[in-house]
Amino acid sequence: MLEDLLAIAHLIDREDDGSLSLTHIEWSADEILLSLDVTTDRYPDIHRHWQVICARVREHSISLGLAYSLQLTDDHVLLWSHMTRRLSAYFSGKCEDLNGVIGALYGRHWELTDGWIPFQRFLNPNVQLAKLITGGSGMLAEGPAPLMLAYEDVMQRFGFSTSHLDAGEPAYWNGETWLEEREKLSALIIDGSYIVAESFIAKKV
Repeated sequence: MLEDLLAIAHLIDREDDGSLSLTHIEWSADEILLSLDVTTDRYPDIHRHWQVICARVREHSISLGLAYSLQLTDDHVLLWSHMTRRLSAYFSGKCEDLNGVIGALYGRHWELTDGWIPFQRFLNPNVQLAKLITGGSGMLAEGPAPLMLAYEDVMQRFGFSTSHLDAGEPAYWNGETWLEEREKLSALIIDGSYIVAESFIAKKV
């Protein structure tokens, strides 16, 4: 049934004639229930009212209101935190261009994440970035391997030496303890909102 809703969303997005409206959200334990309305004048036979059950949610950022796209993906930067091995990235060296380093790190981060992941998310939380870099050495960040390796590449271009340590497989909090992530997750993306979860089930209402 989710395929039907995705097909409707693709149709109205392609024709630029209609929209989705996320009208209600309910949370219960590790499940999220979304209520969606479809608005379109061109296709009167399309079912208008839907619910999507997002089961065993790992992460979400959701806003009510109009949306113009809906997609389900298992290949997205949002999944890196949950599906790729973690590294701790270290550096050492003398800083000759602080603004240049920070700007290049930010630019590379934005290039890879397209704004889906805040720049500060994986940086060393114990010291302000400028102070860390001018200090000459330390742990720059800890997070998904693709991002950490990209950060290292930037630091090397500015003359720093870099290294990294394996920080282990991604894990999630199940309400009681941390568990190593073993499930294949997907991301449901509604414009700028998203839910990362194990499964998604849609139904007509």
